[in-house]
Amino acid sequence: MNYSNNKVSDIQIAYIGGGSRGWAWTFMTDLALDDQISGTIRLYDIDRQAAENNAVIGNHLMSREDAKGDWKFEVKDSLQDVLTGCDFAVISILPGTFDEMASDVHLPERLGIYQSVGDTAGPGGMIRALRTIPMFVEIAEAIRDYAPDCWVINYTNPMSLCVKTLYHVFPEIKAFGCCHEVFGTQKVLKGIYEAETGNTIEDWHDVHVNVVGINHFTWFTEANYKGVDLFPVYKNYISKHFEDGYELEGENWMNSSFKCAHRVKMDLFNRFGLIAAAGDRHLAEFMPGNEYLNDPETVHSWKFGLTTVD
Repeated sequence: MNYSNNKVSDIQIAYIGGGSRGWAWTFMTDLALDDQISGTIRLYDIDRQAAENNAVIGNHLMSREDAKGDWKFEVKDSLQDVLTGCDFAVISILPGTFDEMASDVHLPERLGIYQSVGDTAGPGGMIRALRTIPMFVEIAEAIRDYAPDCWVINYTNPMSLCVKTLYHVFPEIKAFGCCHEVFGTQKVLKGIYEAETGNTIEDWHDVHVNVVGINHFTWFTEANYKGVDLFPVYKNYISKHFEDGYELEGENWMNSSFKCAHRVKMDLFNRFGLIAAAGDRHLAEFMPGNEYLNDPETVHSWKFGLTTVD
């Protein structure tokens, strides 16, 4: 990598799962908005055509006048090609297809087992893990052989088991998992603080938190805004609004199964004294199945949704 004027150029990023239509597109957009770093994104996917499409999209995005970044997108044919000489490796794969995911999530419903996500815990999470772990063994071996010093960022679920597999195969790997889940809870705390105090937080990034736990079952042990402890503020809000919950402005849990009224979070706070920091549909799957996921009516009463694979 080359450094000049506090800018870093010629970063080499291997994107394993480079045909992704979700994370890859978001990643490209983020890079286009940052003028401090530049380099090459190498896209590798077992669906080569999807990676080819993303290379076209990425290079077109960087040609826009409002793009601040300077990145090139290239498609590679193998793990060896994509990893050799890279500085970072991003793993974002879908293990199997949506048909397998539908089986993971919805077949257990025949036995009265309801899953609101089915990618981390419960039968869906376990079957997904059995499908994913052999792939991560192969990826970890390739990183060990072709890019042992690169930093590895994993976005694939089940997150904890995927990252554990990387370290089991290659103990010296420099890998960590990422998820955007905690940001939503920072925004919730911002809104609740404003509702309780009448003061305004201009930027939710100013809500500072300490995060513990595992992916999709994360917790804040501390949360503050400019020295104000938000735990008592949160507790006071729950004491008055537990039945209604809290919804971010413009969001309605009944219109999207990706939204919620954060009542599961509030209930977990009342039970354990910490602020649960993932989405309610994720949190519910880590608790006994007869609590939040007993049946669709129970799910509805907690004001979140069963996310269908469709």
